[in-house]
Amino acid sequence: MNRVLEVDTANQVAVVQPGVTLTELDTATAGSGLGYMVHPGELSSSVGGNVGTNAGGMRAVKYGIARHNVLGLQAVLPTGEIIRTGGKIAKVSTGYDLTQLIVGSEGTLALATEVIVKLHPRFDHSASVLAPFADFDQVMAAVPKIVASGLAPYILEYIDNLTMAALVHTQNLELGIPDQVRDSCQAYLLVAVENRTADRLLEDVETAGEMLAEMGAIDAYVLEGSSARKLIEAREKAFWAAKAAGADDIIDTVVPRASMPKFLSAARALAAAAGGAAIGCGHAGDGNVHLAIICKEPTKKKQLMTDIFSLAMELGGAISGEHGLGHAKTPYFLQLEDPAKIALMRRIKQSFDPAGILNPGILFPAETM
Repeated sequence: MNRVLEVDTANQVAVVQPGVTLTELDTATAGSGLGYMVHPGELSSSVGGNVGTNAGGMRAVKYGIARHNVLGLQAVLPTGEIIRTGGKIAKVSTGYDLTQLIVGSEGTLALATEVIVKLHPRFDHSASVLAPFADFDQVMAAVPKIVASGLAPYILEYIDNLTMAALVHTQNLELGIPDQVRDSCQAYLLVAVENRTADRLLEDVETAGEMLAEMGAIDAYVLEGSSARKLIEAREKAFWAAKAAGADDIIDTVVPRASMPKFLSAARALAAAAGGAAIGCGHAGDGNVHLAIICKEPTKKKQLMTDIFSLAMELGGAISGEHGLGHAKTPYFLQLEDPAKIALMRRIKQSFDPAGILNPGILFPAETM
């Protein structure tokens, strides 16, 4: 189940089997000038995994998440029936949208055997601007302004100073930032833009630099060539850097992006009150926060996680933005989510999978199905 079945340039889609990796799909589409733009940080991940978790990644601020890029499926139901949903079409208003019901269901409803994904034009020119800020709130306040500016960055990430220090150390990064700037910085904003021509790209970079200066950045550094690529790759490996630094858990909570300052301030305060810490980075453009939780005492850590997830939900967010719940986060979901929604989800699960044979224990304890 690992073949690229078709690259349809006229409809800007690819038809693939679920075992195809993102690297393989990228290679298969490169010659067409098109690409699948959902990059959740690990290019060895499969398209099927993207579908199951509704994966996102750094490019979601411009290109959306898996849900926005999966147009159709062939899937096998637990009963053995094979269905086709969606297709090479941009819209459908005919009955329930089964494609979107299956996307993000973590393999609990059906097994995808073919996936139709949307392809986007590739750009020949790109650049990254790294802006250190002395005040964390200024970083967060800058995010919605950049999104609303029309600049259309394809990456818009925040990285706090401790996480950046860990990335620089573990990945041997050379960013060219003076010591005095680095020492006065609380957090960084990474803005990556792309365009068809070098001249237009230069205009976008200049605009980004001017905007960041107006928003309080200490400075703005244009990262060229390998420097930009290495930082983006290092950011994608932040999970492993956090684990190496002793993180006890890692969460990918999502909140409305305008609520990120309040969420991060409160989350850090909750962690400090529990005798721990919450540090990290995130997809600032879509409000997806990746926090490394440091709290050694298990009971305190469990309560801290509950409090942070509850905070996110109170702000209009959710427990997971892109990684899914899996076994680890399911108990928090069952504790904190609206009981009426959970009951409805149980009925959906039972309708698809009455015997409970698909991914038992995910979303609901196996013995309750």
